[in-house]
Amino acid sequence: MFEERKLHPIALIKEIIVNIRQNIVPIFVGFFSAFQAIRRNGFMPTWLLFAILLLLALLILAPAILKYLTYRYTLEDEGIRIKYGLIFRKNIFIPYERIQTIQQKQWFFYMPFNVTQILIETAGTKGKAEGDLSAVPKSVATELRDLREGKQNEMDEIEKESVDNPFDVPKVKESEKPIRTIMLETKQLLLMAVTSSGVLGGFLILLAIFGQFQSAIPDEWLSESYDQIARLGILMFLILAALALLFMWGVSIVATLFKYFQFKVKQFEHHLEIEKGLLQRNHTTIRLERIQGIIITESPFRQMLGLVAVKLITAGSSGDNEHSGDILLLPIMKKKEALRILLEMLPDYHITMEQIQKAPKTSLKRFIWIYFIWTIIPAVAVSLLFYPFGLIALLIPLLATLKAICSYRATAFGLGSGTVLFQARPFLSKTTYLVRKERIQSMQAKRSLWMERSQTNHMQIAMKSGNGSTSAYLRYLESNQATDIYMWYRPES
Repeated sequence: MFEERKLHPIALIKEIIVNIRQNIVPIFVGFFSAFQAIRRNGFMPTWLLFAILLLLALLILAPAILKYLTYRYTLEDEGIRIKYGLIFRKNIFIPYERIQTIQQKQWFFYMPFNVTQILIETAGTKGKAEGDLSAVPKSVATELRDLREGKQNEMDEIEKESVDNPFDVPKVKESEKPIRTIMLETKQLLLMAVTSSGVLGGFLILLAIFGQFQSAIPDEWLSESYDQIARLGILMFLILAALALLFMWGVSIVATLFKYFQFKVKQFEHHLEIEKGLLQRNHTTIRLERIQGIIITESPFRQMLGLVAVKLITAGSSGDNEHSGDILLLPIMKKKEALRILLEMLPDYHITMEQIQKAPKTSLKRFIWIYFIWTIIPAVAVSLLFYPFGLIALLIPLLATLKAICSYRATAFGLGSGTVLFQARPFLSKTTYLVRKERIQSMQAKRSLWMERSQTNHMQIAMKSGNGSTSAYLRYLESNQATDIYMWYRPES
């Protein structure tokens, strides 16, 4: 019979924090209602105080306490079993052979207790991890990895070492020492934060929050604010807007530094391990057989500075809800240095410069034509409907033409020994895909009636990403170039 284990008591604090984050809107509405009652009556009614306390207890404390008291997990011979719940009892069994990723997350308040959060992800995981051990000793992660890999003898040694103190960190074996370790310096993280587009995301989040709570804000407050802005004049309004953008840029920089603090990539014989974070330390293990391809991205600003970011396309969940299937391997680095590291870590994905072919010069006019025709008609319509201010819309075709030229210049492909390179500029960033032949799910060559005369083709390859798929796309290649790609991918008879 296998022993059932409990979570560390610190898990209760973590669950309370999670519940507060998930119920932030009801909590805000409750406190806002209390503030409004005090503002109108000069005091808070007793019934409202009890209602707020009951709301907090139901939304935050009760679920956290119930989950902590009922949560049990067992490491069995064939898999891990997780049980929790009082009214709706859940019993989850995950066979070791189905485990794709064992991810560790360590909050700053976990460190004194030497515990960590373990997320167990399988091939069927969709966004959320199938198993979540919110606070357990670090040695449990080692036990899980060893059980998954069938190292029963090593498991027995770990269990003997952890009898005296279950929170001791097991010693690192010689075979588990990394081949190489890459760590980003603080100046690189600062450069990444300064050149990121996180400020735009923060601005959109603020707009969304304002839209959600606009109905709850008193009309007199809004009218007074609008009148005050009108009195300040357009110059003062622009200054305030610039200060707001600078503030959000600063917040974005701090958030980036916190998220990628002490970013490390460790290479082992059969897997890669990525560590990052200040307040929450994340450990992600990627087995080499899960890697489906490599993505190298260059935003226009970073391209001028010779900087790139490198992602791995992986099968199964990445443990990151924002980018399922994409794992950031190198957040920012000089392009030459990044290519050198990729050559050392993943030599099978190497393509030489001599193997890269550009799109034909005749494709430039096709890029310009398609971008221009799709923008000139709406731009003319807007300029006529909203004359004279609508004339600004005529800048859109000019910008689209510039985008067409940049897209043409970025389009390229390369055929290596078992590796293909697709390079394009889908939107603003130049994107390069490196994919192994055996990882390609499908390949398509497309040609419209308009392209028949010019004998050009669009090429697309699909590969597994997360629990779905992703595609790389090339436009307006010559027929002989498309044939070369097709013959390279065609199975040998």
